[in-house]
Amino acid sequence: MTSLTEHHPAPLASLRTWSFGLGILLVLLGAAAFARPLIPSLTINFFVGGLLVAAGVMRIISAFGTYSWRGFWLSLLCGVLSLVSGTAMLALPAVGIEALVVFLGILILFEAAAKLTAAFSVPRDYPWGWILVDGLITAVLGGILFTANPAQATLYLGVIIGIHLVTSGVALLAAGVWLKRAIG
Repeated sequence: MTSLTEHHPAPLASLRTWSFGLGILLVLLGAAAFARPLIPSLTINFFVGGLLVAAGVMRIISAFGTYSWRGFWLSLLCGVLSLVSGTAMLALPAVGIEALVVFLGILILFEAAAKLTAAFSVPRDYPWGWILVDGLITAVLGGILFTANPAQATLYLGVIIGIHLVTSGVALLAAGVWLKRAIG
């Protein structure tokens, strides 16, 4: 029986390089998030708020292009809601961050479930233990965010993003080491 690495060494070498590069980048970004937890919280809030404003404007414009269609009012309403939500996040960042904390808590819990599933579906010689640990830590972080006190949401979000980036980076670095050994 032949291994995957014997038939596909070039793509695996590229994957190894990407694993190392992305792993190092995530660890560095995580360390930066620890140093200034408010910055990632505000960055995410302003990015999502800006996207909602842009999506709302585009939705409103497209709704007026289809005013004779049956779904015009619903499309217009969705555009207005997106525009108002994005504007509120930009004008009231603390409230926006509180809403994002709950949403990201749910999202991170789903990511944890995917990582835990992946830990038990990779080959046994793959560093599945790192994926398992990353999945467990991700589950704890998602639970903390989901149940966070709104007054501490800004700090929690920045710190948890930092932890999440570091653990994901370490898992990618472990994958890179495994690929380096597998390829030779």
